[in-house]
Amino acid sequence: MRKKIIGSYLLLIVLLAAIFSWIVRDALLDAMLIQFEHNLINEAELVKTMIENEGNEYVDFQKFSDLIKEKINVRVTIVDKTGQVLSDTDENSENMMNHINRDEIKSAFETGATSVRLRYSDTVKADYLYAATVFKLDDSEYVIRISKPLLELKAFNYQMLNFALAAIIISSILASLMAILMVRKITKPIYELTKAANSIAEGDYGRKIYTQSKDQIGDLTASFNKMSLNLEVSMKEVKKRNIELESILNSMINGIIAIDQDKNILMINNISFEILGLPDEFVTENESMYKIIRNDEVAEMIEKSISYGESQVRELKYLSLDKVLRIYVNPIMTSTSDIIGGIVVIQDVTQIRKLEKMRSDFVSNVSHELKTPLTSIKGFVDTLKGGALDNKETALRFLEIIDIESDRLYRLINDILLLSEIETMEREPDKTEVHINEIVDEVIEMLALKASDKNLMLKKRIEGDFYINANADRIKQMFINLVDNAIKYTEFGEVEVSLEAEGSWIKTIVSDTGIGFDEKYKERLFERFYRVDKGRSRSYGGTGLGLSIVKHIVLLYKGKISVDSTPGKGTRFEILLPNKRS
Repeated sequence: MRKKIIGSYLLLIVLLAAIFSWIVRDALLDAMLIQFEHNLINEAELVKTMIENEGNEYVDFQKFSDLIKEKINVRVTIVDKTGQVLSDTDENSENMMNHINRDEIKSAFETGATSVRLRYSDTVKADYLYAATVFKLDDSEYVIRISKPLLELKAFNYQMLNFALAAIIISSILASLMAILMVRKITKPIYELTKAANSIAEGDYGRKIYTQSKDQIGDLTASFNKMSLNLEVSMKEVKKRNIELESILNSMINGIIAIDQDKNILMINNISFEILGLPDEFVTENESMYKIIRNDEVAEMIEKSISYGESQVRELKYLSLDKVLRIYVNPIMTSTSDIIGGIVVIQDVTQIRKLEKMRSDFVSNVSHELKTPLTSIKGFVDTLKGGALDNKETALRFLEIIDIESDRLYRLINDILLLSEIETMEREPDKTEVHINEIVDEVIEMLALKASDKNLMLKKRIEGDFYINANADRIKQMFINLVDNAIKYTEFGEVEVSLEAEGSWIKTIVSDTGIGFDEKYKERLFERFYRVDKGRSRSYGGTGLGLSIVKHIVLLYKGKISVDSTPGKGTRFEILLPNKRS
């Protein structure tokens, strides 16, 4: 109320002051412009008389123009009947354009009277007043034009604007003071009541008003104070319940979304955004549920649950997120069995399903890998028991095969145990400072004979001394697996191990010129028991766990591993490990 009254006073004063200032300014500007035009016409007529009194067609127009400018401080231009500029006090007449189409010059030639024009000049950012009149020398007609910027008029205009602004500001201040004094006394009780109501609306529910008034305002104040007290008690209880509910919902590992009958969100917990891969507050209360869940199957579940009051459960692949989600939808019913909405529970079971598949694949692979050598061993044992022992040569050959299969079984069990140990280890308990250069030398010496048997060159390239905090046996195992793997799958050429620094990392490269593999196998290469060519891999004696062990050793020491390969040209493994001395 105060603002309206003060605003009305202020608007009225400002409007009256602005109108008065505008009228006065326009009237004064018009009067000054008429005076400027009259003076310029007189000066033009005077200059015309002066040049005609010369009475000489050979008069020097430029000197005459300069003389006039010096006397009365105006720009002087003389133009012949064709519009050619003969002289000008401000510019070189030879460089000036033809002026026959200038309004004042054209009018002067046509009427023979003095012509006045007003034009804006971009050069000086002000209006220019031009006066042109015809004069004769002998039988020739010319126009002499004088011009002058209306800078004084412009300055006066600014002065009037400043005067108007000052009048408006002073009037506004006076009007505001008067309005404040008048309104404060009238509206003070109502203002206090409004202020208290606003405080309650902003959350200050215990606000009270103190007044000595005994009239209706006093009764209203007492009722207001009682209402404020009751509201404070109620809101504290509601806030407590809301905090408890929000804490419970946000502590859950599943997404919870409550919706009304129109499928608009009533409540949503934080984990829902995380499961659905959405930024926080992507959707708020009273927005459509379908803004965050754009899936036909889920939409169908929600429709059925709310329409028929039936619970819905479904597990589906959420392709846009590459996740497997288990969705529960239950209707929300009142005590009279009226359906007023629904609860959507979203459970991310992606990791569970992946682990189940991994476990299933692992059990299947382990069973297969164990069954193969055991079947072979059992078969040859049965053959020996069946009479093959009598043939010494055959018996020895069968025993040799049994020995090979036993070794294979032993290596497989050792690799499974080693992989299991590394996978379950969060950090390495037995760390020491390991000199990687020495490890590489030992591995190359150990596998040199195997490489030599295949006529392969086993080389190393080491650029510096490198140390890492790790278990020396694990680092050695990592190099053995990589180099042994490279030798197995290389028939011609070489295998090279290189060490070099790359920033704060030790970069290890194990490369070969072997059979290589296609790019499509790259992502699964480090999986347990995965083989690019299963038949050929088994013929090489591998367990299918070597590269998986390498990967987990690298990850154990916070490193990175990558591989590139070209079929028929070779494979290149690159490992980055933290450099202890970087």
